[in-house]
Amino acid sequence: MKATGIIVEYNPFHNGHKLHLAEAKKKGDLVIGVMSGNFLQRGEPGIFDKWTRANMALENNIDLLVELPVFYSTQSAEIFSYGAIDILDKLRVDNLVFGSESSDIERLKKIAYLQIDKKELIDEKIKEKIKKGISYPNAINSVIEELLNEKNILKPNDILGIEYIKAIRKLNSPIEVDLIERRSVGYHDKEIVGDITSATSIREMIKNNNLEDIKKVMPIESFENLGVPTYLENFYFLLRYEILNNFDELKDISDMEIGLDYRIFEMAVKYSDFHEFYKNLMTKRYTNGRIQRILIHILLKIDKKIIDETRSGITYVKILGFSKLGMRYLKEKKDQLKIKPLSGLKNISFILDERERELLNFEIKCDRIYNIINPYEERKFPIIKR
Repeated sequence: MKATGIIVEYNPFHNGHKLHLAEAKKKGDLVIGVMSGNFLQRGEPGIFDKWTRANMALENNIDLLVELPVFYSTQSAEIFSYGAIDILDKLRVDNLVFGSESSDIERLKKIAYLQIDKKELIDEKIKEKIKKGISYPNAINSVIEELLNEKNILKPNDILGIEYIKAIRKLNSPIEVDLIERRSVGYHDKEIVGDITSATSIREMIKNNNLEDIKKVMPIESFENLGVPTYLENFYFLLRYEILNNFDELKDISDMEIGLDYRIFEMAVKYSDFHEFYKNLMTKRYTNGRIQRILIHILLKIDKKIIDETRSGITYVKILGFSKLGMRYLKEKKDQLKIKPLSGLKNISFILDERERELLNFEIKCDRIYNIINPYEERKFPIIKR
């Protein structure tokens, strides 16, 4: 069977995702998704737990869904993409389909290869611009414009797409790349066009309990799975405790920069309200996504050591759910897979080595922290879609 891979968060699953999944299904015999678990790439908790979001995907006919471990899912686009592509490569997918604001795959490849081949030069130029107070996304856009001598406005999905292409090349993977042009609405757009809007807009609707509009933009299977929403602010009492109790460890947290640890500590001492803490923490130097990721890393104790240890990929993956077709694929490809697919925790000591078990236990710990705020039933086995 020819497998098509997709990389998703489904936060939550909406009509735009349904279109993406339908297009991906045209590219092969089945679709395998790598989905972030309870904590996401922009440094946010999933608005709903991973099993609720996985069930939305299975109800909308994804064939096999596996979890992107938390030490990838909460990272910058580069590490997030590398971790996800590494898993898809080891699951032997043939092609990757991603949404993009651009319709020019060759242009995205040109930018991706430029970033690999000219990495040292680009990194140096980006550092110079950041020192001048320019944010990282604007800095990288500016540097690429200079090197290509052309206007270059990279939007969120373009940036991820470029990182996917870079990861495929770094891994020397045979995965082919297809893109689906993102139409109607942008990544952060609030308007509804037909029955499509952005996930950002939907999360705001959920927060405001705007059920009538939510019904318009989500498949009925997703709407019926809506639960109690979860937000970063809900974790502030836990986060504040970590900051105040473990200040000496902040310098070792993933993504932390010199001096930022002191600023975070000072704001945590000063403000008991999350919104005041966050507002006064922000500066022009850092994007919202960067600050939120650092805060999630503090909450979960994701330090530089675990990122270094997992930078070259992992050797196991947790299965969230599958259809009969997905189950058949796993059986058919069993001897070709370069990764251990876990369908539960039974006999783990015989399947995983000591370091693998440590990583798995770290993931379990992070899920339990999410569960403090949003209690959900942890499944022992994947969701099976008949």
